[in-house]
Amino acid sequence: MPEPPSPSRRVLDLVAERQAARGRKDFDRADALLDHVRAAGWLIQDTSGGAVLVEAPPWDPVDPARVTPRWDEPDGHEVSLIVHALGWPEDVRRAVVSLASHCAGVDYEVLLVDDGAGGVTGRALEDLASSDTRVRVLHLDTPLGFGAAMNLGMGQATGRVLVWLDPHVEAVGDLLSPLLGALAEPGTGLAGGWGVITRSMLEFEASDGPEVDAIEGYLLAVPRSLAARVRLDPRHRYYRNADLDFSFAVRDLGDGPRPLRAVRVHVPAARHRHRAYHETDPAERERASKRNYDRFLSRWKPRTDLLTRGFTGYHRHPS
Repeated sequence: MPEPPSPSRRVLDLVAERQAARGRKDFDRADALLDHVRAAGWLIQDTSGGAVLVEAPPWDPVDPARVTPRWDEPDGHEVSLIVHALGWPEDVRRAVVSLASHCAGVDYEVLLVDDGAGGVTGRALEDLASSDTRVRVLHLDTPLGFGAAMNLGMGQATGRVLVWLDPHVEAVGDLLSPLLGALAEPGTGLAGGWGVITRSMLEFEASDGPEVDAIEGYLLAVPRSLAARVRLDPRHRYYRNADLDFSFAVRDLGDGPRPLRAVRVHVPAARHRHRAYHETDPAERERASKRNYDRFLSRWKPRTDLLTRGFTGYHRHPS
């Protein structure tokens, strides 16, 4: 087997210079040296044991601080689907291929946000993009977390309607047309395959709707013109409950006394094992979910006027 590549003396000197810059808190210089190391074909990963060099993949990463959002550009597609990819590229592939099989009648693009998922996933996503011109990949060297990554993806999309698509959702028919049809109804701000309601603001439960309090982020559609006016909280690093916050923010954009509607529609879709849930340590999953929910509650607890089934008081139902 060929020997793995090793960094040159110049690269090692750049790493040492960066460490010195960090030591004297010259972070601008340290960031510039990161770029030089990346240009030489290497990435610096900061660990508890110090800086580690790994070979850079053959694609240009996205620097969120240098990317110009495209909200002001005209619509370039009917739909943009944004997929948050943390790994499990076979799931992403299944979701993307199912769109090509069943949604060919809709003009759509797919943005895969590679949230620092690593080389194996990154290469698999690049393979998907090379086989389907509707697919673009935004690679991040350093994970941003769900909220910031989805903001980045939505900001680079040009579809008239933006659709969050979780990789565990597989189209078994045209799932985009029902979403577009629901959003065409006046007063509708969000549509999706699954929705939830609450009467207490402390607990949400699944509902067949059609009108619901929030759309679950597994399949959530929103006009780009509305999404441009709200942002996901970048502190929502985990996906759970971020959709509640986003749904309430969109619904609050109604012009009159009545908020915009969130509509659950029946879509031809199959749901497989949700890796981001089941493959996350249960204790960390609960901590991250609670943090997101606490942020949601601190922002929206007084807005009981947004509840479609009425408000019965801030109390939890007995289990």
